Amino acid sequence: MKFIDYLKDKIIEIVLINLFVIITTLILYSLKCNGWIIFDIVFLIYLVEIINFTSDYIKRKKFYNNTLNLLEDLDNKNLIHELIPETNFIDSKILKEILYETNKYKIEEINKYKNKEKEFKEFIEMWVHEIKTPLSSAMLTTYNNKSKLSDDIKIELDKIDAYVQQVLFYARSEVVSKDYIIKQVSLENVINKVILKHKRDFLLKKINLELKDLDTIVNTDTKWLEYIIDQIITNSIKYIDENPKIKIYIKQNKNDVKLIIEDNGIGIKSNDLPRIFDKGFTGSNGRNNNTSTGIGLYLVKKLCNKLKHNIEIESENGTKAIITFPVGSLTNEIK
Repeated sequence: MKFIDYLKDKIIEIVLINLFVIITTLILYSLKCNGWIIFDIVFLIYLVEIINFTSDYIKRKKFYNNTLNLLEDLDNKNLIHELIPETNFIDSKILKEILYETNKYKIEEINKYKNKEKEFKEFIEMWVHEIKTPLSSAMLTTYNNKSKLSDDIKIELDKIDAYVQQVLFYARSEVVSKDYIIKQVSLENVINKVILKHKRDFLLKKINLELKDLDTIVNTDTKWLEYIIDQIITNSIKYIDENPKIKIYIKQNKNDVKLIIEDNGIGIKSNDLPRIFDKGFTGSNGRNNNTSTGIGLYLVKKLCNKLKHNIEIESENGTKAIITFPVGSLTNEIK
């Protein structure tokens, strides 16, 4: 708060004081008062006002500077109204009351939206569980009636099932602490489960699958890691073409374990790489093949961040996904 700004704010008072001085001077002069007496009276008026303005400015500057410093140091800015110091001038009390009321209103509005969001997520979860029943029945029908048509239908049903799962994971991705169980997990078991799910795709595309050094234990959540690996392998299968090959292996370091999933598919263009984890970004390959929603890798990145895992995607000849699990990571850090 600059003194010049303070004076600008007090300009009306300053003008009135000057008018008062002029009028007082004229009256005293008309009464034929001694010039020195008039000078002393005018000087006294200005001195009192200067002291008053200076004192008020110092008081206000101290208050607003302290308030701004408090605000800067606070992690939760919403608490500022509780920490504003008490003062004896009305502006601070009014400001504190305004901040209290606006914060109260904001909290009420946030709670409204939180409740709406909770209701929507509960509806989505219920919808997913409900739709899985007819979906499972349709899949069972295709298994019991083997034909070229049923095989084609099975492929489309698998896609629907994947999208339904994606909706469920997306809805739950914000409430990690309520839906995650961090424990020691065998990477080999998780990977084998995902591969078994895609067994038909591997056979149809005649993909050469190479597994190496997977007998490793990491701290993670089984269900969400399965989804992460499933999304990566799904992408590998989707964009693989001639002489298809997928290689999955482990690199054990002193401070971390790296799970590497590598394919020899069409890869990712260099100008797309920085944005592959952006929500809704499909890239040129996804647009050309009309097979990408731009949600899969976004969720993969989001879930890895929540689980305190790191994920990187490299693409030169094919694509390489690297998931890093810190050794000895604290599970109570997952929120």
